[in-house]
Amino acid sequence: MSAIATYRTAILALLDDVSKTRYSDNQCDQALRMALDEYTRAKPLINTYDLSTDGNKAILFPADFVAAFIIKVELENTDPNLNQEIAFYSYKVNEQWVVETTGTIYLSGYTLIVTYSTSHYIDGLDSGAGTSIPSEDEPILQIGAAGYAAQMRSSSRAETINMQPQVSAQIAKVAENYLAQFHAAISARSGAWFSDPFAMQDISFLN
Repeated sequence: MSAIATYRTAILALLDDVSKTRYSDNQCDQALRMALDEYTRAKPLINTYDLSTDGNKAILFPADFVAAFIIKVELENTDPNLNQEIAFYSYKVNEQWVVETTGTIYLSGYTLIVTYSTSHYIDGLDSGAGTSIPSEDEPILQIGAAGYAAQMRSSSRAETINMQPQVSAQIAKVAENYLAQFHAAISARSGAWFSDPFAMQDISFLN
């Protein structure tokens, strides 16, 4: 799975700007953050966390535990096939997650397996260490980032006197095209996300 440098190269290729004449690394990174946020909402990263019981109904997670939603909680069994799903509430107190069991208060020494969703990450982007995006999904994420980068450039240049109005409109059309592909792909329920992600339109006129 790719790191930030590979993503930047792909985004710039989609924008026909491999020499970084019009788009900087910072602009690519910001566009990638926007695409990554949408990707996460559509296809969140699912992880599990082992939470030790302490004899209390409400069990506090460590401060560094980060989740979007708590999906389910299971009581661990020595045989994983016999893990028992339990009823629970989950909420935050001062930005720390809490799981509250609703049927039983478990004494210390038990383990609750918490399944939760969280944000995806890319190696080298912000604090990302490693990349969570499946390799087959990387091309469409890059298309989304290219769309957002073009959209930002179109907006920032719309009133620039040395840019012809039709060029700004053309950049906006490129953004619209890429973002439409991106949104269609992440809303797909099954099957391949995108058959030919690099069958890009001719945008050489933007040079």
